[in-house]
Amino acid sequence: MHTNYEHTWDKLNSRLREIEISGGGLDAALSELEAHQKESGFIKIGLDAVERHNFKHPEYPSRFFRIQYNPERALRFNGSGISTPPPGTEIRNEGCFLCRDNIRWQQQGTEMGYEIHMGETSYYAWMNPFPLSPTHVVIATTEHTSQEWPVCEKGKLEVSVLLNDLVELAERMPGYIGFYNGVNAGASIPGHLHFQFFKRPEDEPEFPLERAARQQFESGEKGKFLKNYPLDVAVWTGKPKAVLKQASQWISGWAAKNKSRIHDLTANFIVSRNTPGDDISLFFVPRDRSKTHGDGMSGLIGGLEVLGELVFSSNEDKALLDAGKIDYFSLEKTLASVRTPFFLEEA
Repeated sequence: MHTNYEHTWDKLNSRLREIEISGGGLDAALSELEAHQKESGFIKIGLDAVERHNFKHPEYPSRFFRIQYNPERALRFNGSGISTPPPGTEIRNEGCFLCRDNIRWQQQGTEMGYEIHMGETSYYAWMNPFPLSPTHVVIATTEHTSQEWPVCEKGKLEVSVLLNDLVELAERMPGYIGFYNGVNAGASIPGHLHFQFFKRPEDEPEFPLERAARQQFESGEKGKFLKNYPLDVAVWTGKPKAVLKQASQWISGWAAKNKSRIHDLTANFIVSRNTPGDDISLFFVPRDRSKTHGDGMSGLIGGLEVLGELVFSSNEDKALLDAGKIDYFSLEKTLASVRTPFFLEEA
C-alpha cells in the first residue's frame, strides 16, 4: 500500500500543481482535490441537506445571526478511518490525524493532500470529510508543530509568522474564509498546527461578523474595535502587508499587557478576501480557555461560530429550530457567554 500511495500522491500533486501554476490558482487546484476526494470516497457527506436560517434583530434588521443546520455533520462523531495500523506500520506522534504518515494507513489510502509552500514553511492541504461549506480544506504544517497559540510560552511560533501564513493563504484564495482556532477555541487538534478554509456559500456570502465590520466602517466609525457584536473583536482591513504589520504589532503589545493571565487565554483569527486585488480583513478574537461552549449550545464555539454562523446537527437542535425557540437574542446570548475582554478592566 505504501508504494501505491506514494505513486498516487506524486501523480496527483503534479497534476494539481500544473493546474495552479497554469493560471487556475490555488482555488482551482483545491477544487480539483475536492473532486478527487469525493470520487475516492474520503469525503463522507455532501451539502445538499444543509439549511441556513437567518435571524434578524427586530429593530435593526441589518444585524443578524445564522444557524447552519447540517444533519449529516453529526456523522463525524463516528470518526473516519481505522485506529489500528497494519502490522509493521509505525504510529507517529500518538496517531495524530494531521500527520501524513498516519493518514496513509488511517484512511487506507483514500485520503490525499496537496503540498503548499509558503516562505520557509510547507503545508499539506487536506479536505474535510465532513464539510461545513464548499471546498472545506484543512491546511496543516507538514511537520508536527503545536497548535498552541504563539503568545504563550508553550507556543513555538511568533504571532507574526502565524499571521503571515494565514494572510498569504487568504491572498492566494480569494472568495474563501480562513481561520485559526487556538487550543480550546473551537474544534482543533492541539498537537498539530493547522488552519481551516472554505468557500463562501453562494446564497449567503456575507457572514454576520463581516457585515457588522462593514457597516461600522461605512458609517465612518473610527478604530479597530468592533461595536454592536457580542464578542470582543479587533479588525484590520487594508493591503496585506499593512494589515500584517499593524495586527502583529498590536497583538504583541496586547499580549504583553495581559502577561498575568496569558496562559488562561487563547484566540480565534479569521481572515478573508473577496476577490483578487481586494483588501484583506483580519479579525482577532481573544478567548478564555475555560469557555469552550456557548450557553444553550452543545457544540464548540470556533471560527465559524465567531463569524456568526452557529452549527446545529442533532435532532434536538432541529426540534429547537422547528419549535421557534431560536431567535436573534438567543444566539446573541450564546456568543456573549464566551466573550473575553481584551483587558481585565473591561471585564
